[in-house]
Amino acid sequence: MSDKPTEDRPRYVVFFTGATACGKSTIAKHVADNLNLTFLEGDDFHPKANVVKMHHGEPLTDEDRQGWLEALRDHETAQPPGATSRHLVMTCSALRRHYRDILREGSEQARNLRVRFVYLDAPEEVLTRRAAARQGHFAGSNLVHSQFESLEPPEVDEGDVFTLNVDRPIEEVEQDALERVRSVLVG
Repeated sequence: MSDKPTEDRPRYVVFFTGATACGKSTIAKHVADNLNLTFLEGDDFHPKANVVKMHHGEPLTDEDRQGWLEALRDHETAQPPGATSRHLVMTCSALRRHYRDILREGSEQARNLRVRFVYLDAPEEVLTRRAAARQGHFAGSNLVHSQFESLEPPEVDEGDVFTLNVDRPIEEVEQDALERVRSVLVG
């Protein structure tokens, strides 16, 4: 997707959100690659203390998440070095409305910035099974339940959120996500 920066056209940041093992990174990377968008992995912005906690199966608190969410928000407002596009695709669990609101603040701070969310939804049992099967990730299956305890699924009045059911073949989810993001960028 060719896109040259202009002052009057909006720049989009699309966050792929949901509980651990819902496929945020896989699906977001697929969309970014297919639309030639810049991809940033939200987990890379966690401070080391957060990663250690999660590795030990300890859920993060609101205080733990605050600095991480602010770092993501700050990165959404700036054009990252080496960006292939003026639009960004980022991952972030954004489990609660308050967390999504922090990320939305970026659109208030930067001219013509629009924040959108793709919420990847699946039952807890499905994500627990997926988390147990994956290798080498610091967030294990023991964190899925605590994330569902914290989860505030997007409300109807959150018009900047698209919900996708991810309890189906990955190819279908990737295609739906691709179509949703493409419609945002050209719409």
